[in-house]
Amino acid sequence: MAIPSAAPVLARPRADTSTAAVVAPLPGCPYAKALARRGVRPIAVTLAPRIRPPGLHADTDSPYPESVEHRGSTRLTVKALRALGVTAVLPGSAVGVELAERIAWHLGLPAGDPASSPLRYDLGAQSPALEQVGVPTRRAARVTNLGQALRWADAERLDGYVLAPAAAGTPVPSVDCTTDLDIAAAWPAMRRAAARYSGSTHLVLAERLSPREYTINSVTSPGRHGLPEHCITDIWGDSRSADGALDRTDLMDRRHLLTRALSMYVLRVLDALKVLRGPATCRVAYSEGRGPLLLSALTAPPPASLADDALRTATGEDRITRALEAWLPAPVPPPVPAPAFRHVVRVRLRACGDDRVNPWLARIVRQLPTVKAVSDVLRADRPLPSTADRAEVVLSGRDPEAVETDYRVIRALEREGLYHGARP
Repeated sequence: MAIPSAAPVLARPRADTSTAAVVAPLPGCPYAKALARRGVRPIAVTLAPRIRPPGLHADTDSPYPESVEHRGSTRLTVKALRALGVTAVLPGSAVGVELAERIAWHLGLPAGDPASSPLRYDLGAQSPALEQVGVPTRRAARVTNLGQALRWADAERLDGYVLAPAAAGTPVPSVDCTTDLDIAAAWPAMRRAAARYSGSTHLVLAERLSPREYTINSVTSPGRHGLPEHCITDIWGDSRSADGALDRTDLMDRRHLLTRALSMYVLRVLDALKVLRGPATCRVAYSEGRGPLLLSALTAPPPASLADDALRTATGEDRITRALEAWLPAPVPPPVPAPAFRHVVRVRLRACGDDRVNPWLARIVRQLPTVKAVSDVLRADRPLPSTADRAEVVLSGRDPEAVETDYRVIRALEREGLYHGARP
């Protein structure tokens, strides 16, 4: 699904693209290997320790053959990249969005307008931008101190609030608040965490919405007459358990009316946020009375997951290839039949760091008919890491009942002692 937006893409034409700079890539960023496979020389633009957020560690095993360290001077970084013949600049993380657009602008390369960069990663800038063009959005305020946050909450008088870092993509969970005391209690830790992982102490206080949340991934490329075209690649719906914890995430069939409504809404959001090129990930809540409402948008690399292979099989979409083609156009391949839709479910495991996996029951999980991928925690009889609560199993198949059966088996095995050690 793709429609043109109204903003022109201003870029200096290039005969070809052979060298690409990836700005602030984090460990796990998929661009380096993908660029090398396309015959493009990848160069990392790393952040000097004094300007890198302390919670974002440098990649000690970098896959980039060359790198340029950004020490705070855009002029010097641009000069170094120009000497290396860079012809494309890509953000490698949320932290790299604004710097990548600024560097690309100085080099005369395709990118968003650096004057509007916060629209593409800052939650506090996104809600006002949507309101200005008439796109429905949640009520939210970008706040810099506790007094400002409490005054906004008193003026709005909402049933519930969410406090979160202003920078999208920050690995800090939001906190639900009901009263001024809740906001005041959560404020100090949230402010420290935001500074640690994003380099900014700015927070967003927003209304608490419906628990029905969706992730919509898209790629924007230049279309006819230089206008950007947005293409929705995949949509995922979250389901939560009674305690609010994430239970599962389902790939949604694009033929459903809800999926179409979410797609059309996100296309309007991308235009409003002036997304001109590259991938974007939007988190959207659905309210029965108000429809889709944006929670966050981020124009960073699509996050890699265990479900990537299952997604490719189910839809034919390779998000990394799509993302790179936004900057590095490839010859149009011959048309191939679209694959038959397959159901894909990412099951979030209910393990914690104090547990130990039962190897017998883990083997049963791995051998279930629709299991396509499992986290490493289900492959060894050892104490689980602290990140065990984010482990998952990917199920996929054409028969939805077969997928649901395996999902129920996994939950039953968890109740029977999947994390309670080996049998006597």
